[in-house]
Amino acid sequence: MKTGFRVILATLILLAACNKDKFTTDPQVTVKSVSPGEVNLGNILTIDAKFTDKEGDLDSALLVYKWYDGETVTMVDTLAYPFDGLGLPSKTPKGDISMRFEYGTANTSYLPFGSVSKDTTSTFGLILIDKGKHRSNYSESGKVRLKS
Repeated sequence: MKTGFRVILATLILLAACNKDKFTTDPQVTVKSVSPGEVNLGNILTIDAKFTDKEGDLDSALLVYKWYDGETVTMVDTLAYPFDGLGLPSKTPKGDISMRFEYGTANTSYLPFGSVSKDTTSTFGLILIDKGKHRSNYSESGKVRLKS
């Protein structure tokens, strides 16, 4: 009887582990980190994430950034980011992405994102969109301090 229970338990664990790695038609994204933790005007902000997409046909990313006054969101904005600018091979079903943005200026080849007139905090979220217009889940970073 104990052997039968162990076989069933092992089978359930194996099935749970297999389902974890199943890719879906809708892309999936997880923001792993955002750095640095404090950003001055003109600094480069890096967002690192991982993704999966069954067909490997990702087209673009939406960066959603929120500014806070304490715990209250005071502004939300989005910035479209072309996926081919990330240097990934086509038909990539999973991988890591690193996106770089310049805070408050447009002096470099990095995409700019707006600035605020006072020191504040912000979070950065990602939504991935594939060529079939399927949207991923929303994944958001922890807070970063933005200095004017």
